Amino acid sequence: MPAPPDLSLITAPERPVFHTTTGPLYGTQLLSLAWALAEQLPARPVINLHTNPLQFTLVFLATLMKGQYCLLSSNHALSQLVALQKDHDALCTGPSLPAPLTGFSLPPLSDLTSPRQDNIRLPTTYEAAHVFTSGSTGQARVHKKCWGELVARSHAALPLLAPSYPKDTTLLGTVPPYHMYGFETLILQSLHTPTATASGPSFFPGDVEKLLGSTPGHHTLITTPVHLRSLTTAKALLPGLQRIISASAPLPRELALEAEDRFHAPVMEIYGSTETGSVASRRTISSDPWQLYDGITLTDIPDDGQGQTHICHAPHATSYPLNDIITMEGPRHFHLIDRKGDLLKIAGKRTSYGALNKALLQTKGIIDGCFAPLFSEEELKEVKAEPTRLQAFIVTGADETTTIMRALRQHIDPTFMPRRLVRLPSLPRNPVGKLTRQALETLVRDYAEKRSHPPFSIPADHPALPGHFPGNPTVPGIVLLERIFALLDVPVRTISSVKFLSIVRPDEPLQLLSSALGGGQIRFSLHHLSGPLEGTVILRGQIGSPS
Repeated sequence: MPAPPDLSLITAPERPVFHTTTGPLYGTQLLSLAWALAEQLPARPVINLHTNPLQFTLVFLATLMKGQYCLLSSNHALSQLVALQKDHDALCTGPSLPAPLTGFSLPPLSDLTSPRQDNIRLPTTYEAAHVFTSGSTGQARVHKKCWGELVARSHAALPLLAPSYPKDTTLLGTVPPYHMYGFETLILQSLHTPTATASGPSFFPGDVEKLLGSTPGHHTLITTPVHLRSLTTAKALLPGLQRIISASAPLPRELALEAEDRFHAPVMEIYGSTETGSVASRRTISSDPWQLYDGITLTDIPDDGQGQTHICHAPHATSYPLNDIITMEGPRHFHLIDRKGDLLKIAGKRTSYGALNKALLQTKGIIDGCFAPLFSEEELKEVKAEPTRLQAFIVTGADETTTIMRALRQHIDPTFMPRRLVRLPSLPRNPVGKLTRQALETLVRDYAEKRSHPPFSIPADHPALPGHFPGNPTVPGIVLLERIFALLDVPVRTISSVKFLSIVRPDEPLQLLSSALGGGQIRFSLHHLSGPLEGTVILRGQIGSPS
């Protein structure tokens, strides 16, 4: 197998490696800055938390110059970082470090001076980074990335990221460099190929507009479905894009169509994982299969009970099995079927959470959302059962959820329809748009804690009903509130808000959900419990009670 073309820290360092709002930074300058920083560092691994691509790369190179490696994790919970620091005897660096962490702050670039510009070469087997999985399917796991693998993959991905003018291409990203996706596309590309990376704030649509407008070249946008939806919703002005790249989660075809129409650039998806790195791509709006990068091959092994397993092989890399079920179409193309462990069986019927989420995200009025079991993992373990009832967490600007349920019925088998829709202001996605298994389980558990009130109904002979909409009996809102306050069993001091969203008929089963917010505040919602409107919200509100 041929060696990568150049194992130096920076390929052709006389070129610009980064473009900032104040001008270009050349590879020779970056090497000098990194050597100056390396002189200040002890020879220890570094947990690199920087979000600015230039700052991240400076720390990365300095760490390599000290003969060490960087730890890259998307989980920045303090307990996780403390454990990493202890397990690896590592330093920590980033924009701000909580007290228990020990590390260093990056000095101003003007304070970093060194006469050295050595562009050292590393062995192909050198461990440059320990990258942790996002935890989207369970506990985060570490994968060691060797220099030869990283260099080879940069060159394999170059035709996707810079299809026409590599030397004039500037990569601009909304993803953090400490995630494998951002690490490969924004950091390693600028080090190993003729491309450069735009370095500056890029979280909000306005930041992306400003960074694109202040940096030269043909721009390729590196983003995620969540960020791309934000850019299209904000109607961002992004002239001159040559290509848009998305990864980290499935991209709805409708969103890709909207983005291509608005930004006048093809939208491409990357297929990959922390274990394998990026290995394939496709144009989202096309029905064509995924195409493997040059040098990447897949071999299959016998069925493991969840579908055929395919092993990914790449130059200088450890071979890993794919986490997805695929079907090959020739040696270099495949169709993605489903994610292993994502399959769901209820009442003898099969589907996957991925298929359900796809239908949900394509529903009009849904900004974001996901399906989940109605019960937490702990509850299911107690009865040794698989999920048999589902719910959906949704972010929507629509006041009425009835239309959403009606639309879902057009695309989802009744067996898998959500028993309730839980409205949230946002889903707890990580910086690259993933909803980790831990975050989803926390949502399910928190929501389950609210389901503490017994079902009830307002009988047809209730004294408030005669004369109230004769011939079309409807329960008065004040009667519902009276019953809700009785079920809450607290003296109501103030009614902060109440919003009625759906009517209630006599004898209709109802479910009250509530949660304490602290400070004597209680949030509640009333839901239809069965029938055609099952799971939809009748009213929601918030009250204050004596603490």
